[in-house]
Amino acid sequence: MTTDALLDVRDARCVIPTPKGDIVALGGVDLPLAGGEVLGLVGESGSGKSTLAKFVIGAPPPGARTSGRTTVKGVDLAEQSPERARELRGRHIGTVFQDPMMALNPVVPIGRQISEAPRFLLGMSARERRDLAVELLTLVGIPEPERRLKHYPHQFSGGMRQRVTIAMALACSPDILIADEATTALDVTVQRQILDLLADLVEQRSLAMVLVSHDLSVIAGRTHTTAVMYAGRIVEYGPTARVFAAPRHPYTRALLEAIPRLDADERSRMVAIPRAPPDLAALDQGCSFAPRCALATDACRDAFPEPRGGDTHWARCIHTGEQAE
Repeated sequence: MTTDALLDVRDARCVIPTPKGDIVALGGVDLPLAGGEVLGLVGESGSGKSTLAKFVIGAPPPGARTSGRTTVKGVDLAEQSPERARELRGRHIGTVFQDPMMALNPVVPIGRQISEAPRFLLGMSARERRDLAVELLTLVGIPEPERRLKHYPHQFSGGMRQRVTIAMALACSPDILIADEATTALDVTVQRQILDLLADLVEQRSLAMVLVSHDLSVIAGRTHTTAVMYAGRIVEYGPTARVFAAPRHPYTRALLEAIPRLDADERSRMVAIPRAPPDLAALDQGCSFAPRCALATDACRDAFPEPRGGDTHWARCIHTGEQAE
């Protein structure tokens, strides 16, 4: 276990029963997060990014079977009562979800929604909660905060609603912020504003952050460390600059090659990853990426590979660093 990790996830597993069989959404994920670190989780849709984020906050999909350990500031949540585990998550982890309209209660003023967690977790008085809500709305850049406390979610634009959810995530002064596709539902200009706001908050409040995104450009420019997910597992992990400059897993390399380039020849074709992602209800024992990989051999299909490389930059691939012809 990483002893200096602020957040440490070990062997996270999540199985979702369906009529067609059990879907393995997480297949044994280890993820450390140090204080002040910004870690990016990246991968295609269905790779397990959001499921891992929900595992950390104790909100797995309905009906899911989960196992694994989550340690926050040295406290193993599995050893706590459900009530104590919820309290620790609420105090130390703030979450910003993809769709702010779904994250906010449409019939409750936003001031009450921001102050709800401090009321139950911090025991703040009504006056203290109101002052905190005004302070947080000011912090996230919402004008006239005293007046807007009484407004409902539908009275805000999409970008402003996301700022409200960020204020809610900060209400208990957490040590960790999880941004789960927090800018996907916003237009490009507002995306930039929200990402800049998150970066400023991380610096001002000395937060650690997990930034979940399928957008490689967001991960490349905003994180210290990158974890690449595929079919419910982390297949590559390392410093962001090294992962992007010298990817060790064929899937990471394929993701980077699929990015459109402004300097590409007009006659060049866009590169696509062949075939579709695997059926998570019918995973083989070998490497999940093997059916789509140009480097795949029989050994790849026999067993899922262990991490190869160093402690700081590794990939689950027996062909680490090789290039396809």
